[in-house]
Amino acid sequence: MANVQFLLKTNTLFRLIPHKSVLFILAFFIKSLLLSQNQIITIHKAKKIYVCDTAWTTAEVIATQGDRIVFTGTLDSAKKLYPTAKIKKHRGYMYPGFIDAHCHFLAHCRGTKELNLWGIQDLSKIQKAIKKFTRKNKKREWIVGRGWDQNTFKNKTFPTWKDLEKFSDKPVLLSRIDGHAIWLNRIALETLNLNYDTLINGGEIIKLSDGSPSGIFVDLAADWIQQYIPKLDEKTLVKAIKCEAKKCHKLGLTTLDEAGLEFEELGFYDRLHKNGTLKMRIYAMLLANPENLVHLVKRDLPWSWNLHVPAVKIFLDGALGSRGALLKNDYCDRHGHHGLQLMKRSEFSGTLSLLYKLNYQACVHAIGDSANAIVAQEFARYLEPGFDARWRIEHAQIMDPKDQKLISGRSIIPSVQPTHATSDAPWAFNRLCSDSSQKRGLKFYEPRTGAYAYKDLLNQANCIALGTDFPVENMNPFATFYSAVFRKDLNGNLDVPFIENQSLSRKEALWGMTYWAAFANKEESYKGSLEKGKLADFIIINKDLLQAEEKEIKRAKVKKTYIGAERVR
Repeated sequence: MANVQFLLKTNTLFRLIPHKSVLFILAFFIKSLLLSQNQIITIHKAKKIYVCDTAWTTAEVIATQGDRIVFTGTLDSAKKLYPTAKIKKHRGYMYPGFIDAHCHFLAHCRGTKELNLWGIQDLSKIQKAIKKFTRKNKKREWIVGRGWDQNTFKNKTFPTWKDLEKFSDKPVLLSRIDGHAIWLNRIALETLNLNYDTLINGGEIIKLSDGSPSGIFVDLAADWIQQYIPKLDEKTLVKAIKCEAKKCHKLGLTTLDEAGLEFEELGFYDRLHKNGTLKMRIYAMLLANPENLVHLVKRDLPWSWNLHVPAVKIFLDGALGSRGALLKNDYCDRHGHHGLQLMKRSEFSGTLSLLYKLNYQACVHAIGDSANAIVAQEFARYLEPGFDARWRIEHAQIMDPKDQKLISGRSIIPSVQPTHATSDAPWAFNRLCSDSSQKRGLKFYEPRTGAYAYKDLLNQANCIALGTDFPVENMNPFATFYSAVFRKDLNGNLDVPFIENQSLSRKEALWGMTYWAAFANKEESYKGSLEKGKLADFIIINKDLLQAEEKEIKRAKVKKTYIGAERVR
């Protein structure tokens, strides 16, 4: 809290310094004006073009010059305006490039060079995978992996270090699928040689019956361990980034919202863009720690058309799957436990005060209904109706309907991940209980009424941003669209829709992945729809997402991807 107060006082020294992004934008437009006369104009035609603007326009063609769209409309009009323009005919339907409004691309790329346990539902298969990975990576000091989920195991309980005995002669650290818990083997516990009786606010060290560590560390306890683990070298990481960016292009992703980066990682991205290594636009949230927040006051964050950093990521609670989400009631399957609050309310409020004064976006991770209540109440304290803050609630997974009303009429945007609903469906309601001690008149509070309630959130906020949270979920944006609209998973694991009344319309889902996502990023003036003057980020898909039958949506594929009018797929 003292660090936040210091920053608030120091801020007065910098308030009159213009943000360098303003100067950058001005210089860009002057340069664009000077160069535009010599740039070739190309007319792009598709079966149908979904502009995804607020009027829900469709068009026959767009025309591009440089990296911008200079015309949207009919083919005849485009030919008259640009008689010498080259015409490209695309066999498919055109949409703005997809924006993943919440993901962890760098973490995903690191994970591709580590042990991948995603989708493995059997403990014995995890053990075999560890043994095989250890044998193939003899030079590694640690075996690091990610993707396990105890909810898929037969006994549905957290594993222990005992389950990892004899499968590796190296220290092993495995992150849970949501990244909010880690699992260590005995060698790792002994190698670290830490005091496992340490009390960690906002974290939990799961113990065995004899009081010794089980090998499972949750939330801030997991972060405590992670700081001691060797990091992936930069050369290997860059190789992974090149490969995974191509996969993103193949899925029609042109902007990724990085939900929590260190200042040094922003510099790393900036270098990748400047040297041409990465062709992917990044909207980044700076992690809210004292060292990073100093850079807000200094106003020295990088800015370009490829890297935009207007936001700060704050973690308020953990995840439902690891029972770290902060709930109003006890967990059904763990009585006396409400989850974990990762930041004191006074510190949270102080951080919001700083962001309000500096006009930065607050992007708060809140999954449980108690965490979402705190966020909604604190946001409402600072944001008067009419103030264009665009503060975001990342996940908003379980939100009491009475707390949902607090976001109405204010510049507060739910940023949700539809595939979380369909992935959690088999077990989510086993965690959420009604409580007879929380009466409202003659009724009990039922937390399930606010669970994965995307339609209700949209009705309150009039805008909703959609993402995947990959690598927690698959990065496929078609899975996002399918789960949002049909409330089932793309792989067919759900026989019936999960909370079907909370489904979004096809138009709403597409907006959530394009225009609304850009709006949530404060980027709608140059991104998110195929309007004149905006960046020429667009994709060609083989299916009409607004008209195709449900079974046809499952067969949707991206045929071409353009970023700044340059084909990258």
